[in-house]
Amino acid sequence: MAAFLKKKTVPVDGEEVEITQLSGLDRFNFLDYCSDLPKPETPERPAENASSKEMDQFYEAMSVASKKWERLSFMGQSRLVAYGTQFDIDDLEERHQYIMSSMMPQQVKQLHDEIAKFSGIPLPKSEENTEEPNSEPEEAQEPADPKG
Repeated sequence: MAAFLKKKTVPVDGEEVEITQLSGLDRFNFLDYCSDLPKPETPERPAENASSKEMDQFYEAMSVASKKWERLSFMGQSRLVAYGTQFDIDDLEERHQYIMSSMMPQQVKQLHDEIAKFSGIPLPKSEENTEEPNSEPEEAQEPADPKG
């Protein structure tokens, strides 16, 4: 039987990690996983004339919400890594737990970005890239070939 999903090896902190493109089903399952994660509540901003104490409480609540969003992002990124790697662990849930417990957030992000690009999943543009002047309008640029 033909294998349509490509594999490649990427370096992560001196280790070679084999990644695989996500299948169509894996992409949908990944998106379902992410949309089912509980989203943190964002605190309501106090009125303009709020007391110093109210503002401090708001900033503290925003800090808590920000940390929850970081955790949520890490969980989502590590799930994509679980879909795109094997690590000799067949069960997806076990592999996901292994990745979250044995890798640093920056390593997970690096693998996440590699797997996403390799699988044709668009990544948000970083702030550094958005500040660069664009020589031609977006409509005039040729579309990228998703097959690479």
